[in-house]
Amino acid sequence: MKNQPPPPPPGFEILPSQSAGGGSAFPPPPPGFEMAPATAVDSTTNQPPGVPAYDPGVPGYDRQSGEINRPGDKLGAFAGGAINGMPILGPGMTNLAAAIAAGLARPFADQSYNDIRKSMLSADEHVRAKNPRTAQAGGIAGGVLGAVPAVLAAPEAFGAGTASLLARMLAGGATGAAIGGADAGVRNGLAAVPEGLAWGGGLGAVMPGIGQLVGKGVGALAQRYGGPAISAAERMFGRAATADSAALDMPPRLQALGDRAMSMDLGPNLQRQAGALAATPGEGQSIVRSAIAARDAAANARIAQGLGRELGPARVPSQIAEEIAANQRALGPAYEEAFQAARAVNAEPIANNLDAMAVRLRGDAQRAVQQVRRMLNVTGTEVLDPNPQTLFQTRNAIDGMMDGMTDGNAMRALTATRQQINRELERAVPGIRQVDARFAELARQNDALLRGQQALDSGRTAPRPAELQAEINNGALPQGDMLGPSAVPLRLRQGARAEIDRIVGTNANDRVALQRLVKGEGDWNRDRLASLFGQGRADRIIAILDRERTFADTSGIVTRNSETAARAAAMQDIAPQKGGPGIVRSALNLRFGDTAADTVDKVIGGAKSAAQRASNTELARLLTSNYPAAIARKMQLVQAAQRRGDISAQKARELIQSMSVEAAKQRQVLPAR
Repeated sequence: MKNQPPPPPPGFEILPSQSAGGGSAFPPPPPGFEMAPATAVDSTTNQPPGVPAYDPGVPGYDRQSGEINRPGDKLGAFAGGAINGMPILGPGMTNLAAAIAAGLARPFADQSYNDIRKSMLSADEHVRAKNPRTAQAGGIAGGVLGAVPAVLAAPEAFGAGTASLLARMLAGGATGAAIGGADAGVRNGLAAVPEGLAWGGGLGAVMPGIGQLVGKGVGALAQRYGGPAISAAERMFGRAATADSAALDMPPRLQALGDRAMSMDLGPNLQRQAGALAATPGEGQSIVRSAIAARDAAANARIAQGLGRELGPARVPSQIAEEIAANQRALGPAYEEAFQAARAVNAEPIANNLDAMAVRLRGDAQRAVQQVRRMLNVTGTEVLDPNPQTLFQTRNAIDGMMDGMTDGNAMRALTATRQQINRELERAVPGIRQVDARFAELARQNDALLRGQQALDSGRTAPRPAELQAEINNGALPQGDMLGPSAVPLRLRQGARAEIDRIVGTNANDRVALQRLVKGEGDWNRDRLASLFGQGRADRIIAILDRERTFADTSGIVTRNSETAARAAAMQDIAPQKGGPGIVRSALNLRFGDTAADTVDKVIGGAKSAAQRASNTELARLLTSNYPAAIARKMQLVQAAQRRGDISAQKARELIQSMSVEAAKQRQVLPAR
């Protein structure tokens, strides 16, 4: 066509002219030229359609940008970004790396050391500028990894320790502000320090809370999937055992409590778990209640068997006293034989002494000596009786008068008179001294039997441990003409054993009171039991009673108020259910959305209820177990899961806190120098 302008060269476009208000940067075409319509550029070749792509054959050439990207550029960008991204030290480390590289290259180059170093720094900045995302990823990695060693070395300072959340937030904020301000100052000068302080302090204070949440999640995942899986019941059991400080030594503590011990006996948290199960209808409730009831029912038999094993059978004190009295009566023929060779007695000195005391004494003491004085006379006369049998019977009467006497003056007067009569009888009746010694030994045994029954008392009549030990030691020594050890210690033990049996019989259904009465409030009863039966037996007796008190405490805690709660829960199960219209009514009323929702709720709710019942049953079996080996295996699994969770949670908190340092740096425009 005539006057038709030639087309533009290949690859060129003539932009349409715009109005003056359009702000076009291109001048209008010369007169006679027309603007050809623009042609689209092929996005794959960066050329007009039909024009081959320019490809110089250089590896790494980018058709879009026209630049050459070498294979190692991305790695260099990441490494350079990582080094430069290290908190505070990054810019210095970048310069140090360039200086070392320049020093190594200087012998092989024609440039000066400074030129080489500047060239390397420029190349590093160019590579990072060409690969901004890779360089940014490296910077983040360098910032986090650069902070991790410091956080690991001093987690408390960074707010990643085990203190309270408030304390960790304060520590994290202070450390974050210090690092953020220092890093900003190193990179951008003093003017950037306030911004660095603000971002570092704010993020450092916030991250402990985030770390705690993330740590819990990581710990839970590590517990569940980081090793052998444990059930929900095992996790609950392990938490309660740890809270009761029983997780590490549960098997030996169960063994120490005997073969009727159960895991729930080892602490209040385990007991409360059992109490909750005892109040919740289901198989778990039956397991816990049945175990408690069976153990309580056998308590009396266990106590009796344990005490019998340690102390032997208990004898009735009255029967023992009757045996002693029978033995005393059996000495009658020996006394008769002794009196066959008796001589007349001289009761005058005794009578004179009684007359003198009658003048001096008053009250019960005066009446007692006057009564004894009359006994010395021939019946119905004022004449002293020389018959040794009269004096012997007078002595027996004095023994009867002294029995139960409380007046001290009367006791002293009669004791002195009896001793005076003894001396006269020993002079007048050959052999009576030996028979008296045998009778006195039996009398001492009877007194010891009564004393033994007072050994564990807490009143004024109870002996102190030292006093009881002295009585045992002295009681074993023979008195008078007796040979060999006395049976007084035996009677003391029999009396104490009978008293323990009485306490058990009268407090069989109150093991707490039984333990308190036998063991006492302090150490006196333990010491007195050791004096009577030996230290080993005393310790085992106390252990039996302590063990039964522990069982009684568990029974009380588990069953206390659980009847009311269990009754209320059972009533909910059996009471007529009142509620909405139900699935069928909703369907008939064409409310299909409600019908579907109700159906899903019932299916899911039923599955959850079944799972909860199964978990309760498993927990009940764990709490009532008395097999130490099985418990030990369970606790090993639980502790391993807890350790995995604790370690993972702590590492997660430390990593989150390390990220706070990098996050503070990323919030600022901090180019490296």
